[in-house]
Amino acid sequence: MPPTGSGPAPVISASRFIIQEHGLKVPFSELSGINSEVEPVEYISADPTGKIIHTKQFGKTRPPKITLKRALDTDTTIWAWHQLVLKGEPSAPTQCTLQLQDASGKTLLTYILDNAWPSKVDISGLKAGATEIVMETVEIVCDSIMMDPG
Repeated sequence: MPPTGSGPAPVISASRFIIQEHGLKVPFSELSGINSEVEPVEYISADPTGKIIHTKQFGKTRPPKITLKRALDTDTTIWAWHQLVLKGEPSAPTQCTLQLQDASGKTLLTYILDNAWPSKVDISGLKAGATEIVMETVEIVCDSIMMDPG
């Protein structure tokens, strides 16, 4: 059931996004998306009169995925975490947080990511002599996402 309120909530305008994992904080400048999905499954039955009834039921869930981007710098935290995943280290999946912050650094929303790990790291924008910024794109998957009410 959707929450009810006395009026419209203020719109969020985030300036940065922070992944905090094992005490380390990595800032990102762009959040491309937080995806959470439950596949609908069609269920067909007949009532006592023989009338066919089509309904949609909850199907399987897909693991949530978060896509973040930032300008590449010398911070190798995400890369090192991804290397643990590539090696199959059992310690790689961890609980971490995703904080949406305003320009002053105040946290507006916090998401808790359970058993999170970086499934993909993409470095793009590499061209010798170019003035474009090299970007790091990271996809983080997890078992569940919860919004921290505090």
